[in-house]
This record gives sequence, structure tokens and C-alpha cells, in this order.
Amino acid sequence: MSSSKKSEMMTLLYFNLPGRAEISRLILAYAGADFEDKRIEFSEWPKLKPTLPYNQLPTLDVDGQKLCQSMTVARFLANKYNLTGHSAASKAQADEVCDALKDMQEKLFPVALNRNNPAVMKENLAEALKVCTPGFANLEKRLEARGGQFMAGNTLTWADLFLHNVVRMLTMCGGESALAGCYKIKNLNSRVA
Repeated sequence: MSSSKKSEMMTLLYFNLPGRAEISRLILAYAGADFEDKRIEFSEWPKLKPTLPYNQLPTLDVDGQKLCQSMTVARFLANKYNLTGHSAASKAQADEVCDALKDMQEKLFPVALNRNNPAVMKENLAEALKVCTPGFANLEKRLEARGGQFMAGNTLTWADLFLHNVVRMLTMCGGESALAGCYKIKNLNSRVA
């Protein structure tokens, strides 16, 4: 007797830019998941916003059930595709790293969103580097203390994918100086890329 499992329908909804949905896109791509990457233009936002549970993006629709909040969506996907770690300790380590990276990412958004205004971008980058430079130094120490190969446990987790996402954003914004001396992070990032 053969059993056929119905494929789950997933739709990730976000703007037509990386932003807060990119970690979810990376997890889905790494997992080889079948999903719709629905991207909207800013002109569509005013009409869509009041229809969303928190008036925010991203959302992930899974078989008609809508998940909201970027980190909730990413954590759900990391759990679904076994990218959280293999023990309670490694799962907590991955969450710790992702929370630290989220703090840095939030400081980088104003830089990325003002790339067409060099004066504002420069000012925002200076503020972001006040968080990112010590943040990456701390992550470098955590990575070294955990064996130097992955951010959590001894295997790739969503923390490593999120690290790659934030390093890519930092580089796009011209903030590479925040990675000075972070040789293990640079190595990990090159292996994830």
C-alpha cells in the first residue's frame, strides 16, 4: 500500500528586498524547501498593512495558517528543517547568537535604507559600528570557545546562516571594519556562503 503525503504550501511574504525576511529565505533555500517567495513593492504596502495581524511583514503562510514576526518565522523554519542544534544546549547557543545578530541587524537597517543619501548613511553607519564592532568581537570569542567551526554545537545551524546574512548586510553597507580581527567568523562566513 502506498501512501502519498500532501506537500505543505508555504508562502513567505515580504518586501522586494532582503531585510527581515532574508534569514527565512536562507533557511528555506538551504533546506531545498518548496515555497512561494512573494515580494511586494512599497506602493502595495498601505493597502496590505491593515490586513496583517500585527500590521507588519514578514509573514509565513503555512497551509492557510499565518505566522508573524521575523524571528518567530525563522525559528519555526529552523525547527522544521532541523537547523536549531541537536541538544538543548546547542539550541540555546543558536538562539543566543541569533538574538545578538538581530541587535546588529537592527542597527544596520537605517544604513541600508539610506544608501541614496550618503551623509545620512555615513552617520547611521557610525552608529551601527558602535554596536557591530564589539558585537562581532564578542561573537568571535563565543565561536572560538565553541570549537571555532560553528556558532552552536558541532554542526551548521540557523545561527550560521543568520551570521552570513548579517555579514553580507554589513559588507553591503561598507562596515567591513567591524570584522577586523574576526578571523574565525570570516572563515565560517566563507564556508556558509
